[in-house]
Amino acid sequence: MCLAGGALTMASCAQDDLTGEQFGSGVRNSQLVAPSADQISVTPSTDGSQQIIAWPVVDGAGGYHAVLTNVDNGEVVKDTLIDGITFAAQRIEDTNYTLALSVLDNEKLNNKGSEAVTKAFSTFTATYQVIPDGTDLATYFEENAVPDEGLTTMLCYDLQPGGEYTMSKSVDFGNKQVTLRTTSISNHAKLKLTADNVSIKTGTIFALKNLDIDASQSFDPLISLSTPDESIKGTGDYYIVRGALTINGCNITGVNNNLIYDGNKKYCYESVVINNTMAHLTLSSQTNVSGNAVIYFKGGFANTLQVSNSTIWNTGDSDSKYFVQYNNSGRATRAGYNNSNVNFLNCTFYNIAKTGQWANYGGFNGQKCSYFDVERNIFVDCGNKQVIRRILGGRSASSYDVAKTLFNTYMFDGEFESTGGIVENYDVTGNCLETDPGFKDAKNGDFTISGSAQLENKTGDPRWIKTAE
Repeated sequence: MCLAGGALTMASCAQDDLTGEQFGSGVRNSQLVAPSADQISVTPSTDGSQQIIAWPVVDGAGGYHAVLTNVDNGEVVKDTLIDGITFAAQRIEDTNYTLALSVLDNEKLNNKGSEAVTKAFSTFTATYQVIPDGTDLATYFEENAVPDEGLTTMLCYDLQPGGEYTMSKSVDFGNKQVTLRTTSISNHAKLKLTADNVSIKTGTIFALKNLDIDASQSFDPLISLSTPDESIKGTGDYYIVRGALTINGCNITGVNNNLIYDGNKKYCYESVVINNTMAHLTLSSQTNVSGNAVIYFKGGFANTLQVSNSTIWNTGDSDSKYFVQYNNSGRATRAGYNNSNVNFLNCTFYNIAKTGQWANYGGFNGQKCSYFDVERNIFVDCGNKQVIRRILGGRSASSYDVAKTLFNTYMFDGEFESTGGIVENYDVTGNCLETDPGFKDAKNGDFTISGSAQLENKTGDPRWIKTAE
């Protein structure tokens, strides 16, 4: 059964067929009642990509109408008629949802359907503590130390949507797993660093999510790694963190120094992930960033670096030498991993390491265990017109088992690294884009694109892809 426009579809679930015996349940000539919100269960699939939504049978029902909505962006994820009692839908981490479930008429039994019952739920990890609006986080964590539970469990501290917070001095979470977040993607809490030497410090799994961070008063790295816990020392004498350092859904302004710095400790993070984030760098001559990198592992390295769906740009009075720099000894096999990854996916970069090099990680160069994936990015005035060459460590794409490139723009001072869609030896797919992306106002942080090739291939940070209504 299909309804107009394909918006509603009939989905059949083998677990419960509301025909035959079930329709003969004896419930006739009745006003049916939908299951309560508490009776509706939501269970993630094993890999977390799907959510299974189920409810108890309503005897005498003619079926059900379910509407699942992503509250954060208003998208209707699923609008479906169901003759069973369960369905599966896409699951996105850190998202708020509502389900509207109604029981349908059963004309054969003369049963009248119900009004919709609404269940609100989210895919956020459970909140550990809510920090009151107006709090200085430095004072808060001095008075409320992260408990030992954080040694093995991620503890999520929620900043209130629209709240305003400060950090008057560095906060060191050490070996405790912490997430600082807002559980609203549309109404971020605001965090302002209020001294010139403030960093957020960690030595384990850590995340910043859905925050607006003003780092303009600090000249220390935004995130700096702590003195490591000796218990995590592993292969190659690396301090190995089995998990991710994550920046997701954040708007960060006034970064005068490194975005991430390892404190010259021999860390190997399993992953460093930057996603759906805007980071406005104002790199300062009052720091040493001109001799190092935006993401700077002086003593160690990140086994996987993934930057996706993000915009990072610099308008400071200084510039970094590199976007990413690792200690040259860093290599996957030296820390017990089979392979490493450097991934840049759907990002917009502007005016970073303009006279320097995009990447410097000598231990990755030319190694079969080094994997690269560079797709649908826009690089403008970055990396001295050698972005993809430096991402691949100065070695040809054929040197690696995995070196994927697709629809990238490498533009420098109005010219392109590529010719005829190819950067010889490095991006050899033949589909490099050689038209100006047409940023609306890059110097003031508006990277809305007007370039036809970039629009057609949906490149750069997706937030800047806007089409006429």
